[in-house]
Amino acid sequence: MGLSHTKIWLAKFTHVLSDLSGPESRVTVARVTHVPSTADLPPSATVTVPPWMWGADPAQYFAAAGLRSRPVDGSPGRWQLRTQERYHHIHPSLITVDHLAGPVTRRPRFDLLAGAARGSVAPDDGQHLPNELAARHRRAGQTCTLVDAIVLWQLQTIAAPLNELAGVTEQVHFGLTTIGAEDDPDRKPFVAAGVHLVRRAPEVVHRAKLTSVLLQVQHDPRLLSGDVDHLRSAYAAGDPLFAASQSLYDGIFVFDAYLGPLLGALTPSIWAFSATRVLGVIVYSLGQPLAGTPGDAVELLQVLPSQGAREASPVPTLPPTAAGQALEWWTNRLSDMFAVLTDPAVFTDRDAVYHPAKHLHALLTVEQLFRRVSSIQTVHRDTNARRVLLFSVLDTLERLTGRPVDVLCCLSFARQRLEKLTAELAPEVGTVLLPAAQRAVKALRRMQDGFYLRQQRGTETIDVPVARGDTRSLKPDQAAAEYIKVLRDATHGHGSNRAGRVGLTNALLAHHDGTIPHDLALLGYLYLLDVLTQPAVLAQQLYRGGHV
Repeated sequence: MGLSHTKIWLAKFTHVLSDLSGPESRVTVARVTHVPSTADLPPSATVTVPPWMWGADPAQYFAAAGLRSRPVDGSPGRWQLRTQERYHHIHPSLITVDHLAGPVTRRPRFDLLAGAARGSVAPDDGQHLPNELAARHRRAGQTCTLVDAIVLWQLQTIAAPLNELAGVTEQVHFGLTTIGAEDDPDRKPFVAAGVHLVRRAPEVVHRAKLTSVLLQVQHDPRLLSGDVDHLRSAYAAGDPLFAASQSLYDGIFVFDAYLGPLLGALTPSIWAFSATRVLGVIVYSLGQPLAGTPGDAVELLQVLPSQGAREASPVPTLPPTAAGQALEWWTNRLSDMFAVLTDPAVFTDRDAVYHPAKHLHALLTVEQLFRRVSSIQTVHRDTNARRVLLFSVLDTLERLTGRPVDVLCCLSFARQRLEKLTAELAPEVGTVLLPAAQRAVKALRRMQDGFYLRQQRGTETIDVPVARGDTRSLKPDQAAAEYIKVLRDATHGHGSNRAGRVGLTNALLAHHDGTIPHDLALLGYLYLLDVLTQPAVLAQQLYRGGHV
């Protein structure tokens, strides 16, 4: 039920095809200006743009992308660009949330949905899903379970025509707040439920799509020569245009990826669910979380052998306004992150030239982090799947933070990052965002208990051989970090092929009993929160000193 992000963007980009220039069109380069709050990013950068872009008026495209533009003298097609937020020295508002109903609002504001539709990148008439809706109505009526009711509400919100959307969301909210508990119908567990609209500014789409346009130009000899007739034909046939790896970062367009880790923050409990529209993502917060998995199997696949959690995870209690405040924090941090992730100046070389491939790598890497953390949250029943996802997330984090796996898996470092987050978050926000991070650190601490030989021998350290016959004494937190690294390397099979690590690998495998806490995988979530709080660090890591 995902939205067609290509069609959404091309609805705005049709100007490209209405006024395409002739063979004299050439691709040249533009200059981008941005200096994030830290230091050594270039004050300007150079980008290549085709003169036929946006109806032969690239300046209008830059305006739609929230970029200040100025042509470079004597160089047709070359531009100096700077993001509006950097030019005006204002906080970015690329991602926003409006509270439509619930404890954080004085009165319902469902009418905001109509205004949001007017500002979306394409018309939002809902999705025509009569068969799916009919089937879900029947199932919800037959089972009378909350999960089927929520799936129905989700589908109704996605499918509602725009002129009915406010009424549908109001009905869903009413249904949530009035539903009775199974054991006591007079008790209303979701009386503090809320409705929230998360929107991504159109500028985010335009900035990200600039990358795809320039990459297609670079790799299509016809466009390089100024021949654009095939674009008209492809557009008329509904073929993909400017689609470089777009399905690997379509979360920017649909925006499901970037809310996933937030909605899964209390895994395996569920505190909210969402419905995606062109105008934004409608989030229904429950007010109080529910256990997201029953204790027994509910589908046939779950009778297959697997390893899961060995102990139950507690279901926390939330203050009434916690959901709204958590959404405020998350969208503010996402806005800061996208101010970096969509700023062309971050993706330049040492000569201040913009490289769209470098930008694409960053878009793909960040979305990969969010999607895989979300996957860790959803595969609660499968410890092995979570662990493999964690190893992938740790590698991704090394790229985005510069911190190697053995640092990320060191207990003292994880505690330091958790303490920093705890100090930064308001208490009510922390009730939503911190429990999983706390469980991750607790699991990392428990990793040390697996060094059974140290306990039997009564030693403080784990002695392991290193190069040239020497021995190294590791403290338990160091040994646990190295052991996790050994397991990460074993994704390709156990046993090191690096001479300097053979002895270390064998010794750690011998010293540890192999018990891996189920919640260790939530380290990925802890460090995703950490990335969100440090946009300046992210900018420097993505810039990489101008390396391409």
